[in-house]
Parts: sequence; structure tokens; C-alpha cells
Amino acid sequence: MKILTTPNPLLRRVANPVKKLDNRLQKQIAEMIKTLKSAKDPEGVGLAAPQVGLDLRLFIISFSGVPEIFINPELKNFSQATLKDVHSRSKDRWLEGCLSVPRLWGFVDRPYSVEIDYLTPNNGILEKRHRKLEDVDASYVQHENDHLNGILFTDRILEQGGEILKETPTGLTPIEM
Repeated sequence: MKILTTPNPLLRRVANPVKKLDNRLQKQIAEMIKTLKSAKDPEGVGLAAPQVGLDLRLFIISFSGVPEIFINPELKNFSQATLKDVHSRSKDRWLEGCLSVPRLWGFVDRPYSVEIDYLTPNNGILEKRHRKLEDVDASYVQHENDHLNGILFTDRILEQGGEILKETPTGLTPIEM
């Protein structure tokens, strides 16, 4: 599986819901996990189906090296507090990047916590799950869920009037808008 990069138009489409768990989908999920694990420069934490050309509402996030599969996710109960509220010092914040937007980085001020309802494969069936995530884990889920809606992290930075940084041999340099 190849990771698509901008400006590929498939990254801008709203993905369709997964209807059933079959052998084909299980193989696609296994390939996505393999693709995510092989991403090294930079290392990937998450991968959404549209990033590999699949028109499915599905993403994978590796929490502490263990991939978790989120199918047909629904995010809700976003906190009013944002990352900037909780991490008031800019040095305590992290820059987002994306395997589909190589060499660009920036801070996205996302809600600090979020709840998510989703399905995940378990013994050949789709099992309903619910989680509440905070801080960086909530950020990962929101970033990957944005991919399912054709939204890139750079869109969020621009909406917030933030700065997009380009990776260069000498460090990070702001991009002129």
C-alpha cells in the first residue's frame, strides 16, 4: 500500500461508511497496519483509509506501539478547553505532521478531550466501543478523523491563523502565506 500525498484529490473526499467486515476489509486493515508500521521518515502514529486510497471511514492509531482500529467513528462531547488552554506555554505544545503532507509541521489548537464511538474488529465481527481520550491521544483521533472528512491538518492551522513550518536541512522555516 502506498501513502498518498498532497495534492492528490482522494485526500479531499468525504469517505463512505464501512458496511461490513469481510475478508477483503480484514486484508486491507492488515495492509494499513503494515504500511503504518513501515513509515519511518517521519514515523507514523496514525493512518486513515483515504490516505491509502480507500474510500472508507476507517483509521488506525498506534497507541504505545499497539495499533487500534476505528471504524465508522463518531466524535462527540468535545471539551471547551483546548490544547492551548491546557498547555499554556508554547514550549509544552507539539507540532502536528502528516504522512500525506510530507515535511510540513504546525500547531493545531484542538479540543483537549473528546469522546468517540466506533466499531472495531473482534473475532470476525464488528464490536461497538466507546472511549474518552485526552491530550495528545485526543489530538491523534481528531487528526485522523479529519482525514475521513477530506480535511488536512494544514487546513486547521490556516483556519486558526497559525503558522505552517517547512522542514529544511537547517531546521523548521515558516512558509509565507
